Amino acid sequence: MNKSQLYTLSGALLASTALIGTANAATVGRTGANIATTGAISTTALKIANTLFSTTTATADALNFNGDATSPIALSFTNQFSASTRFNATINIAGAQFNNPSLQVAVLGRHTGGTFVGTVNGACGSVTPLVDKILLSTCQLSNAAGLSATLGNTAAIGAFAGGLQLSGVIFKGGSALATAGNSISLSGTLNDNGNPTILLENITSGAVVTSTAPITTIVTAGATAVTNAATTPAAFKSLSTPNSGQLSVNLATVVITGSGALGTDLTTAITPDGGAGQGAATTVTITVTSAALSDDATVSATRANGVLTTTLTPAAFSTGTATFSLTAANQFDVAANTQTINVQFDGTHAINAAAAGTVSVAYGQNTAAGHVQAPAAASGATAVINSGGFQAEFNTAQASGTDYQSFLRIHNNGSQAGTVTITVLNDATGANMGSYTTSSIAVGQTLQVGMATIEAGAGITSPSGQYTLQVSGPILGYAQHVLFNATTGQFSNLSAFRNAGSASNVP
Repeated sequence: MNKSQLYTLSGALLASTALIGTANAATVGRTGANIATTGAISTTALKIANTLFSTTTATADALNFNGDATSPIALSFTNQFSASTRFNATINIAGAQFNNPSLQVAVLGRHTGGTFVGTVNGACGSVTPLVDKILLSTCQLSNAAGLSATLGNTAAIGAFAGGLQLSGVIFKGGSALATAGNSISLSGTLNDNGNPTILLENITSGAVVTSTAPITTIVTAGATAVTNAATTPAAFKSLSTPNSGQLSVNLATVVITGSGALGTDLTTAITPDGGAGQGAATTVTITVTSAALSDDATVSATRANGVLTTTLTPAAFSTGTATFSLTAANQFDVAANTQTINVQFDGTHAINAAAAGTVSVAYGQNTAAGHVQAPAAASGATAVINSGGFQAEFNTAQASGTDYQSFLRIHNNGSQAGTVTITVLNDATGANMGSYTTSSIAVGQTLQVGMATIEAGAGITSPSGQYTLQVSGPILGYAQHVLFNATTGQFSNLSAFRNAGSASNVP
């Protein structure tokens, strides 16, 4: 080897070492619509719905999805290469495969000031796309056709090769994206074209696409409500819980989050709302089923999100099911993503108890927006409405074992069966002596309970004196206190001897 060749090789090695020593990490990202305007690349990965891949591995691997045409993948060099620098590049892929026979690669031109000044097509001598990598050779900014037209004569004089831009990228084999958080990443190397063993710059691995849950729908039941037995003139016409006198119940809330995932074109966002250009589902349907909806006391069912409200009248939910269909932007506001489902009562009719019902949320598939699937459905329970029951209190109840025996007569004139609890207090001291719970009292039934039975159920082993009896239960009804002497046959109604209470105390 002659001295000239050795000097040239040494010079190349020294130049390469200087570049790597200064900075050795090209960055993976995306360019904007106009790279000359933004002057930089974005390193924020695009988000694709993981549910697109949550099928069989074979189906997920067969799914092709495109790179974002409005924000192409780009590699930004850290080192500044002159317009005459000739280099090769190897771009590796992890998390998926390439499937782009029509891939286009452009070189990004950049001034010494650091900002990009444009893209130049045809700057690489050859582009070889493979399933696991892309091979580029003989890339040189100053040799590209149309250089002066793209960068301008002034820019071309001091322009440096600042990076690469990949257009028309198609990915496949993304079954790993079924797990939210997994990514497709690119990495690689830049080498000297004249001597490919000389490393000019590494390409640090960077994510270009990350999988994420596209839409999460959570249904939460409202707080348990209790009807108020003390309201007049009709008991149970309002609520004692959660707020006394309240005439409405929150059956459920529906929270919809995660509207930022993209479809397979990595351009159209899959969102539940009807916003322009948001790739909205064709419909969002919230179906509520609850006994509260078929109650005579219910006058409206409402869905609201703090911005928009939909109110239904009894004609729409008389069968016990209310359906809210959201199909346009003026019916759904994803920014206010908590939907509340309420029922309103008239304040005249008694409110019946209601067991937990159901809420289901379903999404349509917007094929016009390029969606290959509908967002996942969700369901949950509605609030429970319990009857607060009637309340009554009687004093001077006689302990068992005397000639005059006390009996309670409890009548159920409501629309549902239920048990009643009788709490026994010492009439002289007010001390709690125990309680007894009756068997279930059917609708229309009158249950008579003797004092001996109440004492035994309350655990009173030495009956004596007189008691105060507190009666409560989740039924509509009333109670009587009667006194009976089996020897003389005397019968007395002592219901007037009671402490002040609600209208439901009336015998």
